[in-house]
Amino acid sequence: MTPHASTPLDPNACFNNAGSTQSNSALWINGLLRTDRVGVLGLRILLLAMGLTALSAPIHALTLLNTPVFTPSANAPLAGTLELSTDVPSRLGVTLDDGTSVRTRFFGTFETNHVVPLYGFKPGRTNHITVTAYDRTRTAVTANTPLDFVTAPLPALFPTINLLTSVPSAMEPGYSLFIWETQIPGNAPAYATIIDAAGEVVWYAPAGGYDVRQLANGNLFSVLTSTFVETDLLGRTVHTWHPPAQPLDPHDGVPTEHGTILYLANALQSVSDLPTDPYNLAGSRQTNDVLMQKVVEMSSDNESLVNAWSPLEILDPRRISYLLTSLTGGLSSPGWDTEHANAVIEDPSDDSLIVSMRNQNAVFKFARSTGALKWILGPHENWGPQWQPYLLKPKGTPFQWQYGQHAPILTSRGTLMLYDNGNLRASPPNAVTIDSSNYSRAVEYRINEQTMEVTQEWEYGGQNLGEWLYTGFMGNAEPQPRTGNVLIDFSAVSYTDGAYSIPTSPGALLARFKEVTHDPVPQVVFDVSLTLYSKAAADYLNCTVYRVHRIPDLYAHPALSVTDLATRLADGVAQLEFSGDPARRYVVEASSDLTNWQSLGHASSDDADAASFGFQDPQPAGSPARYYRVITE
Repeated sequence: MTPHASTPLDPNACFNNAGSTQSNSALWINGLLRTDRVGVLGLRILLLAMGLTALSAPIHALTLLNTPVFTPSANAPLAGTLELSTDVPSRLGVTLDDGTSVRTRFFGTFETNHVVPLYGFKPGRTNHITVTAYDRTRTAVTANTPLDFVTAPLPALFPTINLLTSVPSAMEPGYSLFIWETQIPGNAPAYATIIDAAGEVVWYAPAGGYDVRQLANGNLFSVLTSTFVETDLLGRTVHTWHPPAQPLDPHDGVPTEHGTILYLANALQSVSDLPTDPYNLAGSRQTNDVLMQKVVEMSSDNESLVNAWSPLEILDPRRISYLLTSLTGGLSSPGWDTEHANAVIEDPSDDSLIVSMRNQNAVFKFARSTGALKWILGPHENWGPQWQPYLLKPKGTPFQWQYGQHAPILTSRGTLMLYDNGNLRASPPNAVTIDSSNYSRAVEYRINEQTMEVTQEWEYGGQNLGEWLYTGFMGNAEPQPRTGNVLIDFSAVSYTDGAYSIPTSPGALLARFKEVTHDPVPQVVFDVSLTLYSKAAADYLNCTVYRVHRIPDLYAHPALSVTDLATRLADGVAQLEFSGDPARRYVVEASSDLTNWQSLGHASSDDADAASFGFQDPQPAGSPARYYRVITE
């Protein structure tokens, strides 16, 4: 619908914006009062009696009070801040033209002093920024001269991102977020990075820790050496948490929906009668220190300790696998890493926690309130008698256990998906699979807690594919909410089809992201590789990615109230217009008594201005007075 200025209406068919907001199940609602039997004065009295205010027509045109100013971010080279002031409340539309593509971003809140972040620039480009302001009558004023922002090239030591496959129409919409890292003597560069569907970098910043995830407010959450940190995409620290249980293990930190953070904390515990050689379980045993990761829950409000659980008090403390590792430094030496927890998630269906123990080839679930064990997912070898009842029994074919796994995640289908690294694919004393003959995969299991059975529902990866990849550590697999696709991080690929992945640099690691359909025979719709070549060393360096996440947008899209709802009557048709977020949908409802509401349908956005929405409601002659409201979905 074409934007227009509101004009006074016939008092015998009068529409006015009710201007007040209320919430309903976390959705913002804006009400509109219509009457066709009350004069303008009577209508104003009724509105005021309801605590509402009628809007009047504007008395002057929108004016830009200054030339827009763009300030590049000091910490995130492909982002910056735009500032502009207007004489009346307005919203902004910003068009970015980098010579290759043109895109427009609308900011829906009405302000007089605008300070808005701009994200999504690409490196090595000259960007023209055109700013347009819109007032509540949809009057538009565009700044006379575009701003220019020249972005620098990527750092010299930055991965080459090779796009192998991209089918945007079949992909989960959005961007891929991850931290890549490498190890150089005396240096360990790492950058949090965001790429688009074409594999092009649209944001990056120096990073610490392994993983980075996007919060609901659009900011980023990371686990650092001893803290959790929230930063915005301008690279500014928004909040820092100091966990009460230390030392912090960087493998995982999970903000929950009830005001807590779940994480892992390293600890040592002495264990007697511990086997010392997984290749000879009948050999010598001794008392030794075991490195474990406590599962900890802290308050995100005041950093207090909520609870902590010790895996060695839940699982068999004397069980070891081929992944047993000697502690050569850190907390203690000698000592053993028998557990190596690398992930913790919630199961809200029964208030339980699920933990991945890489060096046990096991994922286990326990009750949050009591710490009672519920089940163990993984190979059955070498568990003590008291843990036998908790071992899930495999059912159906095909079926294969996971080994050295990472990143379990609950799906909307009620299944558990994880990344199966496949390390050695055996438990003592069985024969192992060597790396060059091995593969990694994404796998999905369905667990029946009543029968204590597990079936394998789906997988991607393996030697039956045209290409098989092996990664000995890191990685994740995440189901996507809109398409059902699975985004897989083949995190540290050492072998491809049984040969070195980088033939010219044997042993060098690369990262590979694949998005595949969730079909019996999955189709690849996105595939990129990340390689890191060092001119100084004239060789390829390791390039690894702990996890990758698909984020829907660089910006947050909160459910905001509609503040500029306007109406007009034309040939018996009520025409509603308002501004909104193009990423959201808006339902128009009507009522004759403010109690019983009827959905009329979704408003549609304007082709020329995607943030301008409209709706038409034809009324039969003689229909009763009607109220309207708009609900943000």
